[in-house]
Amino acid sequence: MMLISTLLALSLSAADGHYPAGIGESPNPDHSEETPVVVELFTSQGCPPCVEANRRFGEIAAREGVIALSYGVDYWDMFGWEDQFAQPAFADRQKDYIRAGEASRVFTPHFVINGGPERLRFTRDDVPGRVARTMPLTGTISLARISPERLRLELDGPLRAEPAQVWAVTYRPGLIVVPIEGGRNEGARMEHHNTVAALERLDDWQGGGYTLEFPGPAEGFGLAVLVQDGSGGRLLAASRLHD
Repeated sequence: MMLISTLLALSLSAADGHYPAGIGESPNPDHSEETPVVVELFTSQGCPPCVEANRRFGEIAAREGVIALSYGVDYWDMFGWEDQFAQPAFADRQKDYIRAGEASRVFTPHFVINGGPERLRFTRDDVPGRVARTMPLTGTISLARISPERLRLELDGPLRAEPAQVWAVTYRPGLIVVPIEGGRNEGARMEHHNTVAALERLDDWQGGGYTLEFPGPAEGFGLAVLVQDGSGGRLLAASRLHD
């Protein structure tokens, strides 16, 4: 019960905030497909503040040079509505960020920008401004389709004492609206943007030149590759597939 009480307190306290009117404004002009910023959101269909957070996340996702990925987590399922997009792997990823950061418990909505380091100090008021001010990722990365079923990833950079993690994130691009028929959000129509469907650790990268070929996503799905400095660490590079 201590965990649930803490979770509820953290989540419901976020409902008192308001997003700034300028959330849809263009970010730092250095953000581009070649030098993106990555925004990850951990959210739940049963979390009251997540209704508005998800809607605003869609506006962030529409910005040029932003790779936006939304992960469903199941912490609110016990209150009468199961999140249809939640998977244990997504909760595990959030817990990696918690362990690497300064919070003691998981919470929703939880925004993470480029993997940190301020990831656990965000409030709903300043997330859009943080996105705009975040320096873009500049790691050398290329992701391309080499056949209808296969992709090629290329990385380059200094040799590393500890390997970086290479993640493939498959997601449903664009907007999905889900009517919520139970739980704390009963009666709401909840927006979901760039909803993650699968998370796979492809390999470890020791630095230097690197090439990996792997299967592409099914038709109708997008794919992003994130290169991360250990579990819950900073992102070093990121790219998404463009057909």
